Amino acid sequence: MEKRKKQELKLAQAPALRQDLRLFAMLSSPEADFLKLAAELEADPLFARLRAPGPDGQPPVLRRRFQGASYAFSMACGSDALAAAAEAGGAGEWLADRPAMAETARRIGLENFRKYFLSETAYSAREAARACGLTVDEAADLRAFVDAFIMAHERIPPAALPQTFLRCAARVDAEGGRLEAAYTHPAYFRGAYVINGPALTRLLKSGKLSRAEAAKVRKLAAAAQRVSWRKAGFHRTLTALLEQQKTFLLGGGPLKPFTQRELAERVELNPGTVSRLLAGRTVLAPWGGEIKLKDLFRSKSSIVIDKINEVLGGGAKNMTDSEVAAALKAAHGLKVSRRTVNLYRSKL
Repeated sequence: MEKRKKQELKLAQAPALRQDLRLFAMLSSPEADFLKLAAELEADPLFARLRAPGPDGQPPVLRRRFQGASYAFSMACGSDALAAAAEAGGAGEWLADRPAMAETARRIGLENFRKYFLSETAYSAREAARACGLTVDEAADLRAFVDAFIMAHERIPPAALPQTFLRCAARVDAEGGRLEAAYTHPAYFRGAYVINGPALTRLLKSGKLSRAEAAKVRKLAAAAQRVSWRKAGFHRTLTALLEQQKTFLLGGGPLKPFTQRELAERVELNPGTVSRLLAGRTVLAPWGGEIKLKDLFRSKSSIVIDKINEVLGGGAKNMTDSEVAAALKAAHGLKVSRRTVNLYRSKL
């Protein structure tokens, strides 16, 4: 019998976490501070040089995009919102003039769009057209659209976007019985940074930087690492939470008992840090609704109280505490002491 593959959440790879004071400070910092640091990095001209290939073709700072993030953001936000937020005369206007491209992206499907138009592998227009059932001209136009779209949304200030995307972290889809999630938040769909140590060292020793620039380059690389720590911490936390509640998100049952402390133990982070990472964050559920991440937790006590209500609501209000405890075990597999039943009954 073929072993059933474990369901996976198709979010991006997370950079390795280092448990030190700098990591704790970045993970625990307010979201506004994190967003400000990420925006300042992207806007710094010297940081742009760090992301450009050196003489050997390798940039000192690599950016790894989260899987499906650009697609999820475009489908959730829409090209009209992007165009309205982008600068006049820039890619935003071009996007607004080509709404048919968004429809083409939908038509070829998520997997094809990810593989042939969003991945780091460069496919020719002819290869993409053949695989996606498009003409070569349509594939070339869609490639130009994607390039313009990415250029546009990476330059949009968060305040110019719909408020949903300042609190919504990811879009969660259920396809073929699987749960897939992709980031829609402006700080996350850009991906995470990976420091290429050898390339960074070569740049610092190349003599092409002044002493002041070299010092700033070191600070920028360290800041990029801290931003990636924050993204990795949130990524691990979100992935573990969605995986724990995947049955609920797939429409197959109620929330499982799960607390923030249990999540913190699972991802090996401080409970206070986990609480800060999830504060105010939401996801777009497979059915289209927006869910607060903190609403995906449920204590065992609340479940027991609900089940006691069910037992007592069945016309058996005169049951003793011991009889209620026995009924909970027989009907729901819940092992609850008589004293606990008495305590919860007093709260009803």
